[in-house]
Amino acid sequence: MNGASFIQGDLVTYPPQSGVSGAGQPVPPYQQPPYQQQQQPPYQQAPYPQPPYQQFPPHFPQQQPQFPQQFPPYAAPQAGRRGGVGRGLACAGVALVVVAGVVAGGVGLLHAARQRVPVRGPSAAGGGAWEKVTEGLTAALAAKDEEAFVKPFAAGATKEKQRLVFRNLVRIPWETARWEPGLTIDGQLTVDFVHQVKGVDNFPVTEQYGWKVLSAASGPSPDPVAGPPPGIDEVVTEVGGVKDSQGKDAGFGYYPAPWDAYDELAVRVRDHLVVMSDKGQAAELDRDADVLARAAEDDLAAWREYAPAPTGERRGASGFFVVLEKDRDVYNKLYRGDGKPDDSLEAGVNMPMPAADGSKAGGGDLLVGGSRIVMDTTGSRFTGDQWRDGVTDIGRHEMAHAIVAPLLTTSGGFDGKGGPHDWVSEGFAEYMALRGKDSLARDELDAYLRGIPFDGQLPGDSGEFYADDADRRTANYTLAGDALRFMASKHGDAKVFAFVAAQYGQPGEYEQQVTAATGQPLGQFRAAWAAHVRAAVPARR
Repeated sequence: MNGASFIQGDLVTYPPQSGVSGAGQPVPPYQQPPYQQQQQPPYQQAPYPQPPYQQFPPHFPQQQPQFPQQFPPYAAPQAGRRGGVGRGLACAGVALVVVAGVVAGGVGLLHAARQRVPVRGPSAAGGGAWEKVTEGLTAALAAKDEEAFVKPFAAGATKEKQRLVFRNLVRIPWETARWEPGLTIDGQLTVDFVHQVKGVDNFPVTEQYGWKVLSAASGPSPDPVAGPPPGIDEVVTEVGGVKDSQGKDAGFGYYPAPWDAYDELAVRVRDHLVVMSDKGQAAELDRDADVLARAAEDDLAAWREYAPAPTGERRGASGFFVVLEKDRDVYNKLYRGDGKPDDSLEAGVNMPMPAADGSKAGGGDLLVGGSRIVMDTTGSRFTGDQWRDGVTDIGRHEMAHAIVAPLLTTSGGFDGKGGPHDWVSEGFAEYMALRGKDSLARDELDAYLRGIPFDGQLPGDSGEFYADDADRRTANYTLAGDALRFMASKHGDAKVFAFVAAQYGQPGEYEQQVTAATGQPLGQFRAAWAAHVRAAVPARR
């Protein structure tokens, strides 16, 4: 059983449109590296599909909106991220809450499990009897046999809900999909849905369910360890996330997934992309799928060209899993149990998932199998006249997080320390979002630093990166992206990719990694970058 639960939040504003002069002196262009950069195709020339929604214009408008155009940030940090267990690990925008075992009377916070808890032996929940039930689900999905799949569930609402889940599951391209019984927690049978989405996940990952079941043991609260009663097929009476002793969601397990949350899924599969929504939002899905697929290819092409060679079993992601959602309540609950408090600044989130079997983690204590991206489609990136630019921007940003997530080697500490620096992870996502758009990046730097004090420090080094103030947080994202863009202008893209990969793999070697990328001590690089920012934005001192 792997109970690690990542929640990644990442925030940035959609950049202002290009073609507008900044305040003060003309901004000096970034020095080009001594080799040709990969040029991204202009948005205006890309053969995007026309939007089906009535609220969107029938064609891509040529007129740029007045500068600067303010958009809400990508994602604020998760509630409770600032300190303590709730914040967990703020790396790549990741807040980590790790739950991997039980203590007397409830769930205990432990370290990320590297290997699955065996389902055999005296502590196993019902031993082979429950294995037969879960193996039946696995075989039924493989055979696409709906009646066999719903057979173990109690008649009525539980069976009918699992019928809908089955119909959703058969729409997903699976490399691996199986159910395995785990332990008992507060009278529940934990069941792992171990799955690997074809073309997306590097390794199988786990969604964990809490089943209420009938048991061969007698009494008002029969223990699942006794196994199911003989001669009864409908032994699962309730399916949900794992609950704590108070009946609330325990906060781990990545439940509910889209196949649990929606009565009917709409799924679109593209090269390197599986994107889905509720069927009622299929028009939005059809409009955005090819735009997101292009964003995926943009990021992957850059990664293939500049990233360092993989180390052992760890390699960057080769595909992406995206959920589009317009209902804020559903958005806040996807993969997050009972949901998190709403943060109006959040527009998208990437959630890395640990591998179901962490035995290949090597020298680290963590092996990430894949990521799940959720985007709020009510934001201006999706609803504005420049929606193609907006969807591309958030797509590149979130997918950049997903690409490097498998390079993480440690879950860090519960105090949020021990992971990659926030400016590195968020800066890389912004650097990827604006690749090939240096002019737009300069306009953004000028626009989003106006009125914001700049102390010459890399964002987050002298304060909270995920500031409560939206303008300050936006400035931090902008500065983070600019710092890596500056590094690339002086030393080349390959140095940036190697630096970011090294930070994810060995976050404690930060200063050495800056020196390896730039040939300068951290302080010297920081001072040179700060001078560049002040020259680029004359109002900053």
